[in-house]
Amino acid sequence: MAGAGELDRRIALQSAATVKDPDYNSDEPIWTIYAEVWAAQEFHSSTESEAASRQYAEYGLFFTIRWRADVKPEHRLLFKNGEGVEEIYEIVGRPREIGRRRRLKLQVRLVE
Repeated sequence: MAGAGELDRRIALQSAATVKDPDYNSDEPIWTIYAEVWAAQEFHSSTESEAASRQYAEYGLFFTIRWRADVKPEHRLLFKNGEGVEEIYEIVGRPREIGRRRRLKLQVRLVE
């Protein structure tokens, strides 16, 4: 489990709202930041047997944050990588609670 000192990455959590596009009269998603939090970034590689037993085993990037009740699978996050480039990640599956409301582990994949 990530201790407070291991939460060394700053990420922004985003949720989507829809607005009407005036030109095409269609719904367009607008992503807004609802929280900026500290996170620990982890890379995991799974063995073949683990991959067979988990739904999303091929994705090996996780962010662990302090527990929040408002993080949902349809949200996404922004993270500025080591080169200073802002990357957008979607949350894969449900956030996993670590401990009794101590941490959330978010499995993510890069939005291309």
